[in-house]
Amino acid sequence: MLNKSHAITGRHGGEEGASLFEVMIASVIIAIVTAIALPAVSGAIRAYNLRSAANHLAERISAVRALAMAKNRNLMFSFNNATGRYGFDFDGDGAPDTSDPDDLQQSYYWGSLPDGVTTTFPGGTPITITFNSRGELPIGAVAQNLVLQSSGRTATVSVNLRGRISVQ
Repeated sequence: MLNKSHAITGRHGGEEGASLFEVMIASVIIAIVTAIALPAVSGAIRAYNLRSAANHLAERISAVRALAMAKNRNLMFSFNNATGRYGFDFDGDGAPDTSDPDDLQQSYYWGSLPDGVTTTFPGGTPITITFNSRGELPIGAVAQNLVLQSSGRTATVSVNLRGRISVQ
């Protein structure tokens, strides 16, 4: 008994497949879609990396603020432009520290910006932000804005006088 589908197509079992022309058309369509989507995906990845770096920087600044309030003392955040490192600055030298001289049991780590993300430093000096025991910037301090850049995009991490940290 002959199967009706085989009788109509003229093909027998195990001989099904696509012609070379069909495969070429499908390949061309996939190539066109990829060529259109690739720049959009790459731009989205760069934007994500920039936003992620800004959020990580804001989190580190927020951790310094929280520790200043918890220890009831002034504490600094620093971003050293020579090394590209940022983090807790316990001794006020403008370089991130990995330990607190008053509490050697606790260790801290420094961060750095990912590849392709840069920041501008006013006057080329390290950026330092001091928080007092109330989590605010000291009297006479100026609100801080750290501008991160990547592929023509920017993200700004702002710290106002009350110690509020935001990312735009």
